[in-house]
Amino acid sequence: MAQTQEQRKADTRSRLVEAAATLFAERGVDAVSVDEVAEAAGRTSGAVYAHFGSKQGLLLALLDEWAHSLVTVIAAEFEVAPTVEERLRAVAANVVTNPTTETRRLLLLERELWLRAARDSQVAAGMRARARDAHERLTRGFAAWINEELIEPVASPDVLATVFRALVVGLEMQQRIDPDAASVETAAEAMGTVLGVNTRTSRHRV
Repeated sequence: MAQTQEQRKADTRSRLVEAAATLFAERGVDAVSVDEVAEAAGRTSGAVYAHFGSKQGLLLALLDEWAHSLVTVIAAEFEVAPTVEERLRAVAANVVTNPTTETRRLLLLERELWLRAARDSQVAAGMRARARDAHERLTRGFAAWINEELIEPVASPDVLATVFRALVVGLEMQQRIDPDAASVETAAEAMGTVLGVNTRTSRHRV
């Protein structure tokens, strides 16, 4: 069945955003031209301008439509293991020490957007909104764990969310530069320390 005009427009927009996400992650925002995004999407540069007005417009659209983030990756790992300790090991393995190609690309893209946000007030506004949503999601999760006595109330859920996300970001970046920087066990132990969980001996059930 032939696509309608609206479907074709939506498909083109989606292709351009996806191509931009890939190229920005691989090479950085400033190193990628409109023409290169269009070519990767199988479209013309005119399509970029028609849909987004400019490269800046494309970047802002990517920020609005990009559903993935470090927190969504962490949350996915939290859902696949039955205990707190195993969940931390899953984050350590699949985010820090041995991420998939897709996870690595997502984390690179997030960092590229952070760098851009440091110099661009429009991007910064979008990143702040995303950061608030991510922070609130982690805060709710840690509050539930504290209420269920799965982790120690070593700090407020709000503080735990801040420190935990910063730790995972730092560990992943360190591992990217030095693959021998940490093992799954040492990374999980570091995260457990933040939450008051001994990943080597504790056996709390979720």
